Amino acid sequence: MTPTEIVNAFIAEWQQPDTFKTCVHRWFTADCAYENVGMSKTTGPDEAVAFFAAMGSQMDLATIGVDMLGLVAHGDTVMTERIDYLKNSAGTTLFTIPLMGVFKIRGGKIAEWRDYFDVTPFRGG
Repeated sequence: MTPTEIVNAFIAEWQQPDTFKTCVHRWFTADCAYENVGMSKTTGPDEAVAFFAAMGSQMDLATIGVDMLGLVAHGDTVMTERIDYLKNSAGTTLFTIPLMGVFKIRGGKIAEWRDYFDVTPFRGG
């Protein structure tokens, strides 16, 4: 798979209910750095899963929807412009997040993933 295909496959799987843990383990390298710049950083699939589990329990986060606005790739780097919709178990959108994401691919998996967005709503401001 190309880097673009890997990122698209990951994001498609990530949006399905109850698949985050399995898709992270499938698509992340063992040392993957996942960062919400200015808010959180994890290393490896287990830390990323734990981060989402904690966030999910704090705000009843059940699923994430994604509108892909743009995607560009250069070598093993894929950049996305997206709108992510964090939804609760009733399907109500809790947060709408316009963001830019940077994915670095190594050996057919995601080795780095950084999302850049306004973190103010998550800091209570």
